[in-house]
Amino acid sequence: MNRGTLIMVALALGTLGLAWSSRPHQVERTPFEDTDTPLFPGFTDPTLATALEVVTWDDKAAKVVRFAVEQKQGRWVIPSHNDYPADATERMGKAAASFIDVKKDIYYGDNATEHAKYGLLDPSGADGKGDEKGKRITIKDASGAILVDIVVGKEIPDKQGYHYVRGPEEKRVYGARLELDISTNFTDWIEKDLLHVERDEIVTLLYDPYVVDEQAGKVVGSSPIQAQLQPVDGKDDWAAAPGVETPEGKVLDPAKVRQVVTAIANIKIVGVRPRPEQLRPGRMQLTPQMQQVLQSKGFFLAPTQAGARLYGNEGEARIITKDGIVYSLYFGEVTYESGLALTAGAEEEGEDKPVMEEGAEGDEKKAANRYMFVDIAYDPSLDKTAGEPEMPADEGDDKDKDKKNKLKGDARAKQLQARFGEWFYVIPDMSYKQVHKDRGDMFKNAPAPKPDGAAKPDGAAKPDGAAKPDGAAKPDGAKPDGGKPEGAKPGGAKPGGAKPDAPKGDGGTPPTP
Repeated sequence: MNRGTLIMVALALGTLGLAWSSRPHQVERTPFEDTDTPLFPGFTDPTLATALEVVTWDDKAAKVVRFAVEQKQGRWVIPSHNDYPADATERMGKAAASFIDVKKDIYYGDNATEHAKYGLLDPSGADGKGDEKGKRITIKDASGAILVDIVVGKEIPDKQGYHYVRGPEEKRVYGARLELDISTNFTDWIEKDLLHVERDEIVTLLYDPYVVDEQAGKVVGSSPIQAQLQPVDGKDDWAAAPGVETPEGKVLDPAKVRQVVTAIANIKIVGVRPRPEQLRPGRMQLTPQMQQVLQSKGFFLAPTQAGARLYGNEGEARIITKDGIVYSLYFGEVTYESGLALTAGAEEEGEDKPVMEEGAEGDEKKAANRYMFVDIAYDPSLDKTAGEPEMPADEGDDKDKDKKNKLKGDARAKQLQARFGEWFYVIPDMSYKQVHKDRGDMFKNAPAPKPDGAAKPDGAAKPDGAAKPDGAAKPDGAKPDGGKPEGAKPGGAKPGGAKPDAPKGDGGTPPTP
């Protein structure tokens, strides 16, 4: 090998060595004096946590978003939603436990200029955007002392379950193993089962799919249907109550009644609003200001001898349970709001509130939802459980799922009145559509007459204790704008003939279809 060749080989080897030494590679982080020590050494008991706040940045909406849950006077509430009750005992325990025994596993340096690439910028600060900003989580105890205060950033590549973290006022960055179980969705923190009623408890359905003519100021198309669970051909099934107007050649369709009853029992919450004082059951007041507020949500008040009567512009439904509890549901206008405007109503009402909201990712899609009021009453004449032994209820909040099985009748009604008396709701429009049927859809073709001349199911004798349908009111004549009724009778006959009494209860007489 000549000298020239040797020189060329040496140069090639040198170039190869330079390339190898310059290749990209993961810089190993050196241990630091406090690595492998707890992030929060004084926090060892998750039951001490009584307040949680999460602050994030919504890049799509270009705003800071916050969500908070805290314990006030022994009950969990959501401050951003007018202190709506939170079902938080278990979830708060899990959230707090996420930070017990969490350690500073890896030291990543003290260079603040690297915070953006780790996703650790202050979410409420002016710098950075998108995934450059972190999530600040603060947990406090009953005295207001801080148990946890940390900014959580991106997941660490190739280290599943590890995140970059730092103290809010610190430059130093660590890697820590975190199993975060902290939801900032409103519906994850509440009891989503709105009515607390099982389908099998329901024995009567009163349904009136009327509409409100806003121009004329009156209810039109009212023709209530009352369905009762009663013996039919040897088994319990739904049949029309005597006096219900039935289309010629038709009978009530039990399958459609079951669909409506099931849909009512399964209604969920997507948003809440404080119920105005003038609309509390038994104390409804008709004022021009209240009328204007209600109309924007699809509700109307009409004067009656007993005070004022509530209407929903998309009709109403009522269910009665075995223990005499009467649920009255009023369906109002559709809303396409999203975010905090949907779940709490803060933005749509123009309230000057801090932005407290869930879903920092900002990827929620606008969908149709609907306003709904719920009233509760108790009618002892409809209570089929009267006289049965009642199990004592445990102390605690009214969202205990077992309570409804322990309390019956009047006691249960009072509990439900307290639950519904302070709020009205936003429900998925799909839930409303599952309840809402055209009147004609509730009937099917009558079966051929039996040879022995047996009566049709909807002509069955009214069983003892059957609901007294208060659908005999004449809503067509009621003028929600406060005018006198025009005197027009509803489109259908009054079920049962004579005008029946409305269910009675401490919560006031519920509006009648």
